[in-house]
Amino acid sequence: MSEPLLRATNLVKEFTIRGTGLLGRAARLRAVDDVSLEVRTGETLALVGESGSGKSTTARLIARLIDTTGGAIEFAGREVHALTGKDLHAYRGEVQVVFQDPYSSLNPKHTVERIVTAPLIYQKRPVPGGARAFTRELMERVGLNPDHSARFPAQFSGGQAQRIGIARALAVSPKLIIADEAVSALDVSVQAQVINLLRRLQDEEGFSYLFIAHDLAVVRQIATRVAVMNEGRIVETGDRDQVFGDPQDPYTRKLLAAVPRIRPEWDAARRRNERARRERQEAGA
Repeated sequence: MSEPLLRATNLVKEFTIRGTGLLGRAARLRAVDDVSLEVRTGETLALVGESGSGKSTTARLIARLIDTTGGAIEFAGREVHALTGKDLHAYRGEVQVVFQDPYSSLNPKHTVERIVTAPLIYQKRPVPGGARAFTRELMERVGLNPDHSARFPAQFSGGQAQRIGIARALAVSPKLIIADEAVSALDVSVQAQVINLLRRLQDEEGFSYLFIAHDLAVVRQIATRVAVMNEGRIVETGDRDQVFGDPQDPYTRKLLAAVPRIRPEWDAARRRNERARRERQEAGA
């Protein structure tokens, strides 16, 4: 098996929390605690868990939007924390982020054309065919009307604005896209459309996703593998069907139990495995 595109090993992130009152002392909050994960070329690793579990902090560490307290990140064989200057600049082109709230992540004063071409300008790359033609092509690819390239983010619906964010990420031909709760703020029908778009683009381009989510019904539509995160730690990792059909960790089983009928065969497999697990426990008692 080839080396993974991304390997994070024993990641730790601590934040300092200021104390209150005259004698209040600062405390350390460990948001990410010894997290290790891998993303292979062309696959989608879904990192799932409840709000506050450390998923988004992990994503920001990998994107180098914030620095780690400990641990290591390797990308395409390079140590990410050793990158500086032009090398770090290039890394940020290879790893793009699509954020949860498109309106807060898109500059409201910029047109779509300026938003989509900004990563290329930042990377000091030429814009193929000129800004207008390049933007129109990307807008078509993500299902937007290319005639609207001179519009501003506020003139688009939430789903359309998220497509602009996806187009911006595609502009620099990344190897990895981190989708940080990228569909959670959208209506269910729009979620399905954006998920289908993400899958199609991956089939066309061959890049990888680190897909951050709390909704397991969404995860099962896009994930190749699943890593479950709880209180800053990864408690279970496996292929999608294995995690959904035979979850090993009690926290994973709790998450799945809260989702109504994800797929009948997974439900049946989970029930069989739960019975077998109880029987083994009773036999060992």
